[in-house]
Amino acid sequence: MMPIETPEQKARKKIDKQLNDAGWDIVPRDEYVPKNAQAVEEMLMQGNKESDYLLFVDDKAIAVVEAKREENSLGDDVADQAEFYATHPQNWYGLWLDGFIPLVYMANGKKIYFKDMRDANSDYVELNGMHSPKQMLKIINGQSEYGALPRLERRGLRDCQYRAELKFEEHLKYGKKRNLAILATGSGKTYLACLASYRLLNYTPARRILFLVDRNNLARQTEAEFSQFDRTEGQQEMSSLYRISRLRKPADIKSEIVISTIQKLFAVMTGQSISEMSEDAEDERTTEEEEKKAQETIVLGDDIQVPPDYFDLIIVDECHRSIYGKWKAVLDYFTGATVLGLTATPTPEAFAFFDMNIVENYTYDQSVVDGVNVPFRVYRIKTQVTEHGGAIKEGTTVTETSRKTGEKTTKTVHHREDYSESDLDRSIVNEDQIREVLTAYRNAIYTELYPDREERWEYVPKTLIFAKDDRHASEILEGVRDVFGPLFEGGEVPDNFVQKITYSSDDSNGLIRDLRIEKDFRIAITVTLVATGTDVKPLEVVLFMKDVNSDVLYTQMKGRGCRVVKEDRLREVTPNAITKDCYYIVDAIGVTEHDKVIPHPATGQGGKKILTLEQLLEHLAHNELSDENLVLLRDYCATINMRYEGNRLFGHHLDYFINSYGFAPKTIAANIQTAIDNGLLDVCQYIDPSHNNTERMNLIYQLIGNIDARKKLLEMQRGYVLNTDEDPDELIYAGFSQETAKKFIDNFEHYLTENKDSIEALRIIYNSEDTLITHTMLTELQERLLAESRQYTPYNIWKNYKVIDDEGNVDELDTKTNVHALTHLIQIVRYAYGKNRKLTSLITGYAKRFALYCGQAQRVLTADQVEIMRQVAEFVINDGAITLMELNEIDTDLWRRGVTSFGAPTLATEMQTLSNFLLKAA
Repeated sequence: MMPIETPEQKARKKIDKQLNDAGWDIVPRDEYVPKNAQAVEEMLMQGNKESDYLLFVDDKAIAVVEAKREENSLGDDVADQAEFYATHPQNWYGLWLDGFIPLVYMANGKKIYFKDMRDANSDYVELNGMHSPKQMLKIINGQSEYGALPRLERRGLRDCQYRAELKFEEHLKYGKKRNLAILATGSGKTYLACLASYRLLNYTPARRILFLVDRNNLARQTEAEFSQFDRTEGQQEMSSLYRISRLRKPADIKSEIVISTIQKLFAVMTGQSISEMSEDAEDERTTEEEEKKAQETIVLGDDIQVPPDYFDLIIVDECHRSIYGKWKAVLDYFTGATVLGLTATPTPEAFAFFDMNIVENYTYDQSVVDGVNVPFRVYRIKTQVTEHGGAIKEGTTVTETSRKTGEKTTKTVHHREDYSESDLDRSIVNEDQIREVLTAYRNAIYTELYPDREERWEYVPKTLIFAKDDRHASEILEGVRDVFGPLFEGGEVPDNFVQKITYSSDDSNGLIRDLRIEKDFRIAITVTLVATGTDVKPLEVVLFMKDVNSDVLYTQMKGRGCRVVKEDRLREVTPNAITKDCYYIVDAIGVTEHDKVIPHPATGQGGKKILTLEQLLEHLAHNELSDENLVLLRDYCATINMRYEGNRLFGHHLDYFINSYGFAPKTIAANIQTAIDNGLLDVCQYIDPSHNNTERMNLIYQLIGNIDARKKLLEMQRGYVLNTDEDPDELIYAGFSQETAKKFIDNFEHYLTENKDSIEALRIIYNSEDTLITHTMLTELQERLLAESRQYTPYNIWKNYKVIDDEGNVDELDTKTNVHALTHLIQIVRYAYGKNRKLTSLITGYAKRFALYCGQAQRVLTADQVEIMRQVAEFVINDGAITLMELNEIDTDLWRRGVTSFGAPTLATEMQTLSNFLLKAA
């Protein structure tokens, strides 16, 4: 039965929503994080009073909100209470005005009243909604660089976008000028850029933003996305709020949002005319230049037409490109700008340029798990000529074509001419080889790739073929017509069935659009124009007839097919399709089989009360970064670190802290001591919490900005230094002395003995039954153990066995693998019941047992079947055996692949056999 809410609780829910809607994050007082617009609950005021909400902007209290139940009329008594709080803040809070908090609000969930305390005689005014941070700053004429940024609403954003924007804004507040967002293809990089741009233009002093793209066709797409972005205060499209321009003439640079390639930007900066070459040809030439190993570095010169502080934010899309080599001087020129890099494929050069300031790292594999993208499968086509080259025999008639003029000459070869596979489609075009590859692809479409689809050749899966150059693309175009033509009435493919999208095409942008939405356009052939950033969700096959040496470019090219598309939208353009649960890379050149190249870049006062650590962390979070407080934090952190470092019983707490949060307590102590030794604290003097203390906060922000780390530090200190009244649950994972460990194990084994008949997994192991231990059984066992004692986790039990092990029978549990694996319970119980002489993880030796399973006689697994069973094995080895139905619930895609590859009965048998191999006594 749900507890009944009190009138106060009901009102608080409504007031919380009003504050959230106005852009305020609501936090308990012990979870305040500096430099955020936050409404802190139950905040301490003078006289040991508590304000219902105290609102902070830039770590300075700007408003008091007094909350009452809905029935309360919010009269003079409430006003007196609220105004008392406004005039009696704690002396360690930062304040916007000396001695008092300027704004007061009274709310009951239904009505909101507001008063500006700068005029104590003014009347309360009823509001329709709570003021936002931006509105409050405007009321008091407060100046803030980032204080007006409201809370970020998660709704409508992918988790990766939400995390990236939060971290980006956090970095801005702490002066980190270069930031890198690594986001998988298809996860919404441009939408993130729109969001960041709008929030900076609307809530900060930023007035002009540059969005750099590496291709002109991406500039066109970006302009459309920015123009249509409507996640704004009034849901207006961004184009109605700001001028958005692609840089095509010098005047365009005056817009609030400028979208440009770096080449066009360079031309405007240096007063040169913008190239009149077609944008598609320019894009293909740029790609050719990038594939060359050496590139001349650009020099800006002295006569620059744009000032270095012209842009407040520069967003560099697809920043994996080598622009930081050739074009680095252009970005370096804009010294005042914050730079946000966006890429799915970071390089060491990019990491270096952005100082390793990563705001998000969202991989392709994670995007597949989250359903943002679909996985790929490789279908390989090899021909003799492709693999080994060929020979032009004596007497053969050949046609020679001039690359420059296109002039053709026919001649007869008088001597045999051998050529290698690297000559193919560059100096030698073997039309039969092209047709051989295309024929092999055609024959596989409805037999191996999509056997469940109705054979309708007018609706072959949408396919993108990568050619070596425009001439090669033309040869492939004719090859597609020849190979697919006989399947249609009249012996010719329909109009628009296959088309080139290269610089020589009349309207490449229109062709890309048609590839997305038109049913009759089935096969596109390109060189580079559709290689990066282009979104064609219904695309299901990427066919490589061009080798690629760059790992970055290859990842971008194959990523054209990874987009998820809804089934109804897919069937609109491919009527015989069922669903897009993967896409195929058809490799006709060996591109998937060789390594790729990744580009490289070039002291306290006597007699004064000492704050507890808990009090100190709260003061520091509110910007009270005095020398005394920093030194006190240094001493606390150093002491706590010393107590845990090398501690045989409790050292794992320090390990957990370091592994979870990326730093040790002594890191903070060292930061503070180094600042003292180097004189930084003397240079950056502390005045009071209302002043800018960024340099001091940077010393400790790893701790202060991480709520979990703060709580863990307090937990570690309370457990072994201070006497507290709080529940000491934090000691659950502590190590034990041999005496304590022996008592722990005695109690644990007594529980196993008492329940050997009532818990299925225990019964099977105790009786040595030839029955698989399933995931369901292990889940039940885990739940029963934790119900008996919260200390009965696999990790804790294992560690206690290790403490009392004097004969080397208990292996050290590898904390780099899954320490929480349920299958550890199988081995623990086997060891406890005396079935195994040693306590060894099943994960150890897992690869060898999986190989034994794969190598059984009487049947041979295909590569795809091995991969399917490997993924099943990864679950089984951690969590126990599962049924076919459970596999469907856990991973529907894997289940579907398995059933398709094996058939349901065989797959069920294979899963049981596999589980026997993996979970047998080790």
